[in-house]
Amino acid sequence: MDLPYADRTRWFALLVVFAVAVWGISVVAGGRRDAERAALARKLALKGVELRDIDALGARLLGAAAVRLNADAQTREALADTVANEGRVDLNDVSRSDDVAIASDGSFVLALPFAEKVHRWDLREEGAYESVLDLRTSSVDRMAVSADGRVVVAADDFDGVTLWDLDRRTHPRKAAFLPLVGSSFEIVLSRDATTALIAYEDLDDDLERVNVEVWDISSLSRPARRSTLKVPGGRLYDLAVSADGRTAVAVRDDGQAPLVWDLTDPAHPAESHVGDQEKESAALSPDGRRAVFGTGNGVEVWDLGDRAKPVRVATMGGEFHDVFTVAMARKGDLVLAADYHGRAVLWDLSEPSRPVRLAALRTGVRVVDEVALSDDGRTAVMGSPWSGPRVWDLSHVEQDPLESVCRRGDDVLSAEFWELHTEGQGAAYTDGDFRLCDGVLTQ
Repeated sequence: MDLPYADRTRWFALLVVFAVAVWGISVVAGGRRDAERAALARKLALKGVELRDIDALGARLLGAAAVRLNADAQTREALADTVANEGRVDLNDVSRSDDVAIASDGSFVLALPFAEKVHRWDLREEGAYESVLDLRTSSVDRMAVSADGRVVVAADDFDGVTLWDLDRRTHPRKAAFLPLVGSSFEIVLSRDATTALIAYEDLDDDLERVNVEVWDISSLSRPARRSTLKVPGGRLYDLAVSADGRTAVAVRDDGQAPLVWDLTDPAHPAESHVGDQEKESAALSPDGRRAVFGTGNGVEVWDLGDRAKPVRVATMGGEFHDVFTVAMARKGDLVLAADYHGRAVLWDLSEPSRPVRLAALRTGVRVVDEVALSDDGRTAVMGSPWSGPRVWDLSHVEQDPLESVCRRGDDVLSAEFWELHTEGQGAAYTDGDFRLCDGVLTQ
């Protein structure tokens, strides 16, 4: 029997209303489930953070569960920070570490408490054995160490610079002395330790200028000065040189833009500038074509491929203020930056224009003076006037923190552990053990 047209219209309208109502109820229910899931994930992430100092495994598992439930920026960052910081070791044999350095392979760390002796820790030995390098000087104010740890260039304010051969670590040999009378030294070495840049305030110069001297130290016992650069200002905030020794950057304290030198001909360096604003610290990629600068408000990445027209390609800000130290791993794809207030962040620069935050390192101090990275970026060291060196094993830090946890075999939370920490809210997502790395959640 055919219904009248008006009745058909009414029934069709009722069906549409009913369908819309069912759809609306499902959307609301789905939205409520998503909100409940996100809330539980953030609750687990917070519990993981609270467990970091007392139960590293529990913190990692809860952080991973939070990401598995709801992988948003908050849960991912919490897990990444947990993974990075469980590998921290505090070297408390000294009470301060104003200057630090690390071997290219991450096997040992050097630290210099201001105006004291140079201390060395072998990270391959259990307990990170500490020893004092007998450099036979009253004190050292600034140092630089070659990538292989065999050369140390040490400055003593007002008393010159000494080149040390550490081929036999227990008996360092004084290879040469440079009678540079000055203060506020900055020293950097090329990777092969054939080029050294030594910056200092010249006490014999009536003008307020900094000398930056380029030295050929390929023959350690017979160093040769190739050139001297005059930089306006009282001192340098920072000095950096590329691994190949062909590019150097100086960060000034006079409010002016950093200087860049092309050292292809070290006897006749070519000078240029980076931007038109002051910076506070600097690091260079191995080939000198990329620079990372710490600033008063964050970190900047610059392309120096065209020295006449450097280009800023990225800025990393956030809570950073007064970033006084930055370090770059050898490939130039990892950067560690720390600010004057103790915050430190590791970044992935595989795509320089799109930096990826990998993890924040908990320094536990108010001031960070210096950071350094091993060549592969798997070991980091930090120095502070408020503590001994901090060392991080970053072997498990990746862009995907959950994948990193799964690779370590941490893939299951027992039903008891899950029930305990979800406080009865987790039953909706599993009927037993909670699987982090495979399987399907019931909701």
